[in-house]
Amino acid sequence: MPRLTRAESVQRTRKMLLTAAEEVFTEKGFTQASLEDIADRAGYSRGAVYANFTNKEDLFLALLGDWLDRDIEESEDILAPGGDAMQTVDSLRGRGGNRFADHGRFVLMLEFRLYAMRNPSAAPTLRDYDRASRDWYARSTRRVIEGMGLSLPASAEQMALVALALEHGIALLAHTDPEAISQDSFLDAVTLLGTALISVAERERSAQ
Repeated sequence: MPRLTRAESVQRTRKMLLTAAEEVFTEKGFTQASLEDIADRAGYSRGAVYANFTNKEDLFLALLGDWLDRDIEESEDILAPGGDAMQTVDSLRGRGGNRFADHGRFVLMLEFRLYAMRNPSAAPTLRDYDRASRDWYARSTRRVIEGMGLSLPASAEQMALVALALEHGIALLAHTDPEAISQDSFLDAVTLLGTALISVAERERSAQ
C-alpha cells in the first residue's frame, strides 16, 4: 500500500476525528462529551485533536459543516436542472422526509444551539452555519422554480427561510409527538406551498 503524503495523512486524521466526534457527541451529548473521549474513539492522542481543532466548539462546528456538505452533495442527485418541483419533493420521500429525522442528530443540534445562545463565543460560527444553510436552500429554490419557468413570489432568500423554519419546526414536533406527526409532514408542507405557487403562476398566465 503506497505511503500517504503528509496532506493525505492530515486529511485522514481529520476525517477519523470527525467520525469519532459524531459518534461520541450523539451518545453523550455536546456538554458531557470530552476531547479525550473523542480522541480515544478515533485511536489518537488528545494532541492530535488540538492539532486539527482549536477546542470542542470548533470540532463540533466542523462536524456541522461536514453534515451540511454531505446534505448538499446528496441534493445534487435530486435537484436536476429544470426538474419539476413536485418531482423533486417526491424524490425526497423515502429518505427520511426531513434532514433532521435522525433523533440523535437533531437533539444534538438543539443542545448546541442552546449552548451557543448561552455562550456568545460560539454564536458567530453557528450563525455562519445557519447562513450557509439558508444560502443552499435559496440556490436550490431558485434552481427548481426558475427551471420550471415560474417566477418567485418573493426573494429566494425569504423562501429559503420559510422552508428552513418549516423543516426545523416540523422536526421538533415530529420528534416529540411521532404518533401524530411524521417527518414526511415537512414534505407535505412544501408540497402545499409548491402547489399554491404553481396555481398562482397559472392564474397570472391566464390573465395575460
